[in-house]
Amino acid sequence: MWHDMNTQLFLLINASEQASKLFIFFAIFCANYLAYLPVIVMGIYWFYKPSYRLLIMKMVFSLALAFLVTFIIRHFFYSPRPFVVNIGTNYLLHDKTSSLPSQHAVFVWTICCVIGFNYTNRLKKLLFLFTFVAILVSWSRVYLGIHWPLDIISGFIVGFLSAFLIKKLWPTLHKFLISLFIP
Repeated sequence: MWHDMNTQLFLLINASEQASKLFIFFAIFCANYLAYLPVIVMGIYWFYKPSYRLLIMKMVFSLALAFLVTFIIRHFFYSPRPFVVNIGTNYLLHDKTSSLPSQHAVFVWTICCVIGFNYTNRLKKLLFLFTFVAILVSWSRVYLGIHWPLDIISGFIVGFLSAFLIKKLWPTLHKFLISLFIP
């Protein structure tokens, strides 16, 4: 049942062989480069808006946890990419590594979830921008034929749970970090 739904949804989103070259180019840009935007923005904020440093530290810890979970899942559970099983159209060269969960989805959705769990009015624009980026990155990975929709959904879940766990553990983690650096 899950496999059939996943395949049908993939075929609904995946680009056809007659897809516009301009639209394919846009999707490739989203899939490969748009995920750098949050990194660039938060890097600028680190230096020019020091009040955001605590949020950025929470992002780093959440991302570390999310990628550790992703590594474990991919190590113990191989899920072939759509092009490996000859389903749909592939427009992006990629290794035949396990696709579940999507590392790109984990990355962008973890950042969104950290902002969401630490939401204040001053973060409204960042949350909107990064959510838009996450949607485009997630869509493009399926559209170009390198991920299943379930890979994206599981990437969101891993990002959500990692951000949630760090949010809950942050008071203890913050005290520990302070004790390391301040005698």
